[in-house]
Amino acid sequence: MKTAIAADDIATAVRVATEAVGAGAQNGLLFNLAAHGLQLERRYDEAMDLLTRAQKLAPNDPLILNAIGQLLSQQGKASEAAVAFQRALVHDHRLAPAHNGLGLAFEVLGDTERARLHFERAIQYAPTFADPLGSLAVLAVLRKANDEGRVFAERALAIDPFQSAASLSLATIDFQAGDLAAAEARLRALLAHGSLPPLHEASAWKLLGDVLDARHEAREAFRAYSSGNALFRAVNDPLVQASGVENGVDLSHRLARYFAASPTSRWAAAPPPRPADGPARHVFMMGFFRSGTTLLDQVLASHPGVRTLEERATLDEVAFEFFQSDEALDRLSTLSDSQAAELQADYWRRVRSFGVEPADKVFVDKLPLSTLWTPLIVKVFPQARILFVRRDPRDVVLSCFRHRFHATPLMHEFTDIRRAAMFYDGVMGLYEIYQEKLAPPARICRHEDLVNRFDEEAGEICAFLGIPWREEMRDFVQTARSREVRTPSAPQVVRGLYASGIGQWRAYAPAMPEALEILAPWVERFGYPRT
Repeated sequence: MKTAIAADDIATAVRVATEAVGAGAQNGLLFNLAAHGLQLERRYDEAMDLLTRAQKLAPNDPLILNAIGQLLSQQGKASEAAVAFQRALVHDHRLAPAHNGLGLAFEVLGDTERARLHFERAIQYAPTFADPLGSLAVLAVLRKANDEGRVFAERALAIDPFQSAASLSLATIDFQAGDLAAAEARLRALLAHGSLPPLHEASAWKLLGDVLDARHEAREAFRAYSSGNALFRAVNDPLVQASGVENGVDLSHRLARYFAASPTSRWAAAPPPRPADGPARHVFMMGFFRSGTTLLDQVLASHPGVRTLEERATLDEVAFEFFQSDEALDRLSTLSDSQAAELQADYWRRVRSFGVEPADKVFVDKLPLSTLWTPLIVKVFPQARILFVRRDPRDVVLSCFRHRFHATPLMHEFTDIRRAAMFYDGVMGLYEIYQEKLAPPARICRHEDLVNRFDEEAGEICAFLGIPWREEMRDFVQTARSREVRTPSAPQVVRGLYASGIGQWRAYAPAMPEALEILAPWVERFGYPRT
């Protein structure tokens, strides 16, 4: 086995270790190697059992702690993985794989600055380690620093010609530069090599779908998106099921049943006094993912009288508490004034923790699926207004299917085109019940209207918010370029207003008949053309 490890023949080392453990050997290194083999087969519970046994034999072994971090990361448990990597680094601060793993965990958790720091430390301690260089390339591309990203990617590929993050970064740079041939060639070579981790392979298929879409090859593009989504679904299904959280379709249907039977009188709330340091007006922007909320957010953020907060978890923790069961919803419906005031205060503390000061401004909290939590908003913030962004349902669902989202039980629905349509149907049906029962002060904002008659639509939205139209709102592209746009819509928003995104579903219609059938009632109800 030592010979195999020295020769970097990990497959042989894993096989020998697995046989030894099966024969009753009690050794931390053997447990670690055998666990690695189980991890490759996605037998996560068995792998963790072996690593736990290894840790009992050697509690402070940094290699075992690092292996635990890697296993937790592969299961999507970024916070727990970060703890394991940090413990490993306590015992060996020069362990480059632990720095790289910790960087990846911080990246998933949204702390890109700390992620970058640990990638750099991994390179410092292991200059020929390609993975952190690839990760730095990814971070650079996310910051739109493509020249920097190309340098990091090329350094990584000089060490490992098939380092996946670096290859994907270069393909992304080529695609964004309009060099479709170079992007496609790089992606097909990467996929043909057959050594990609499943999630990177899924990302490669998705990006190839974008390349083929740009070439107007919708049939092949849909196949590429489907291949990527099938991989995402296979990897994330066990994680989503293990979370114990309802999927999007089931959640929307359960809430619809509850609120359809709930008396309107239970949801009335007295307007509380405006906090002394509160906003001039409080607004929630919602709708559905890929409905155009990011564009409207950037437009409003260009107004000097507006402060916006883009897709931060200001309500989720409280919402999951109240929306987890009918009994919890009953508690929400009887919320006392003092309880509502406490939730308000906690909300504003959280908003300010994200670096936004809402005092005396129109404050816009933008999160598409706040739609689900409308009753919480009505109970705790009865004076708040709602901007409900609407787009052709067929374009919305197709766009959700084409893009990659974090593997939550809600967004996991987007890996299947039919499930995505069912989720959309459930959320729109639920919001209609909310409108009937709760009557929140709301305005429908059609994405197509904002694109096709910008000044008029933006002016009407301003009137709804009680603010004057400002010329600066036309400069939303500059606003988007100066801010960190945290959604998949970032590349589209910096292009400005364009109508090419309207009606994209038509080219894909032959590939999504079931989804179109589910969406047809909403297409008609919202006044979009049938064909």
